[in-house]
Amino acid sequence: MRDIDTISKDNENQVIEWKESWQDKYLEWICGYANAQGGTLFIGIDDNGEVFGLDAKAVKKLMEDIPNKITAAFGITCDVNQRTKNKKKYIQIVVKKSKLPLNLHGRYYYRTGSVKKEITGFELTEFIIKSTGTSYDAMISDIDRSKLSFEAFSKRYVKATQNNIDLNNDLVSFKLMLEDGQMTNAGVLFADQWNIHHSRVFCTRWNGLDKADTVQDALDDAEYTGSLLVLFDDSMSFIKKNTKKGWRKEKDQRIELPDYPERALEEGLVNALIHRSYLQTGAHSQVDIYDDRLVITNPGGMYDGSEVQNLDLRHVPSKLRNPILADVFGRLRLMERRGSGFKKILDAYESEERYTEELKPEFYTDGYNFFLTLWNLNYAHDKAQSKAQLKAQSGALSDRDYLLLLLRENPSITQTELAVMMNKSRRSVQTIMKQLIDEGVIERVGSKRIGTWIVK
Repeated sequence: MRDIDTISKDNENQVIEWKESWQDKYLEWICGYANAQGGTLFIGIDDNGEVFGLDAKAVKKLMEDIPNKITAAFGITCDVNQRTKNKKKYIQIVVKKSKLPLNLHGRYYYRTGSVKKEITGFELTEFIIKSTGTSYDAMISDIDRSKLSFEAFSKRYVKATQNNIDLNNDLVSFKLMLEDGQMTNAGVLFADQWNIHHSRVFCTRWNGLDKADTVQDALDDAEYTGSLLVLFDDSMSFIKKNTKKGWRKEKDQRIELPDYPERALEEGLVNALIHRSYLQTGAHSQVDIYDDRLVITNPGGMYDGSEVQNLDLRHVPSKLRNPILADVFGRLRLMERRGSGFKKILDAYESEERYTEELKPEFYTDGYNFFLTLWNLNYAHDKAQSKAQLKAQSGALSDRDYLLLLLRENPSITQTELAVMMNKSRRSVQTIMKQLIDEGVIERVGSKRIGTWIVK
């Protein structure tokens, strides 16, 4: 058990709550702890973690009342202890995680982050399913096997494994169907037919930086339905059609310069399909492409209720909302069966030539939806190039001044890129830059690959 001297130095968090005095409404906090991962409620400590203190009579009464109230409300027992610091008394209530969902007067609470919230609707359904040790994708569907075909699944299976498929046996092996022929929800989601109507993806290429940036709001849009494999393939095709993958030739190699790393796009889209909540009727996954970013949105926050924006993204344990879906995507070589998707997305970005810390992918959840923002690696470069070229054309700049303008607009630009923009040979660009370096007008900071230019 952590000591109060240690606890008082921390802020309230997922497993700690401080209250100056007891109120019966704090049974909601105890319910929330029991339904989450457990926690400790301290009575007699202020919001700064300082022991406020309770008088002896109050402590004696609460030590009798609180255990009785907890047992009466939930039918469980908690460790309720009297503690003392600097001669000031306070109470410690230790709540263990419950194996079954608990409610207070018919209302269910859950501790997420540093707040307590009531869970209702699809969240409550998902919570109850999870507490039984199963998952939505493993539940039995009422859709008959005879009404379903698996052409997309079969083709992907053969491509991934190089083996012929024995469809009925492999459906059972993948847990898409039970041995008696009953389909699981996972099986229905992988079928060619569109039987779960909120299993769909809306894709939009917006004109500008916002959804309503101009009169012509959308440049392209599509709605995809069907097998999860079709959703993945069609959504990736839409993204590739509405983004570009540039390149440049340097010596004897070709340098790829994509708007977005393909590995990050694939991982983000797969994660959206396998980790989303399929209990939100009417909800859908969404891909929004803007000039400077691509945002993938899927229903359902983090499965354990945590806030991804407050986590160490490289050390987030994998907790699967739909483990069968994840397993099948892994078997079909559409994702690795181990490891964090967050880390793969970050690694994909950091391996790109034009990556900077400002372009780091962003992960966010509001508790009901999960948002992945991928930044366009070429947006700043292209914008700087267009701006510099416009200035050069309107002002009839010299080669020297044009080069300096390009360096100011994009300090990480390469000599090869400068040569292309200026319609000069690389040797001519190198000659001008050498003169500028010798004169002390420009300076190179960092390595040849990831360094930048400073115009003094």
